[in-house]
Amino acid sequence: MEKSYYNVLETLLLIYATDGGKLKIYLKKKNDEPYKGYWTLPSAPLDTETTLEENAHIIYSGMTGLDETTMFQSKAFSSLDRDPNARIIGISFIAITDKALTDMKQNADDKAWFEVDELPKMGFDHANIIEEVSKDVKKKIVTNYDDMLLAFFPSDFTLPELQSFYENVLGKSIDRRNFHKKFVNQDLVIDTGFKTSRGSGRPGTLYRFNVDKMKGKRI
Repeated sequence: MEKSYYNVLETLLLIYATDGGKLKIYLKKKNDEPYKGYWTLPSAPLDTETTLEENAHIIYSGMTGLDETTMFQSKAFSSLDRDPNARIIGISFIAITDKALTDMKQNADDKAWFEVDELPKMGFDHANIIEEVSKDVKKKIVTNYDDMLLAFFPSDFTLPELQSFYENVLGKSIDRRNFHKKFVNQDLVIDTGFKTSRGSGRPGTLYRFNVDKMKGKRI
């Protein structure tokens, strides 16, 4: 039997954000077959006049209504049974966005945020893709590899918010004093001089990352 060398390339986009200390991903509900009613990653086939990177940015803008993002190319997925209708090779990209800004721009029933460890009913091989890529994302967050932690916290935050995110990513508790010393004593964060009353309890001090110290730093 003669082999077929015809393949379709698609761009898969994993859009991540923080929300209440949780790592979440933005998905869309499929409204046609196959997998009608299932949730999927936003994706698009690659045409002859668009690069993978351009395609990823087009998908991002269409999903979020935003233009600016931090984006990384991730992994390729080429299992023979990825799609029941065609031989499709998927190239995945990671985009990190601001959930609040996205929610202001988008309010559609077929788009929603989910915790990466509590996914809905997923179509195709997208649950496996999210699991595999999210493992890498989590590793990069806790070490700031590729400045990943900076990308998730580009603006002000409290240290308890940062610690809560760390703990959810790691799946375990961290000693509060040691965690605070790690960032404060190494001048990795800067006290903004402001406080916030969001959440319960006493107003928390707002910090931001010391970009000069954090940029390119493995922690």
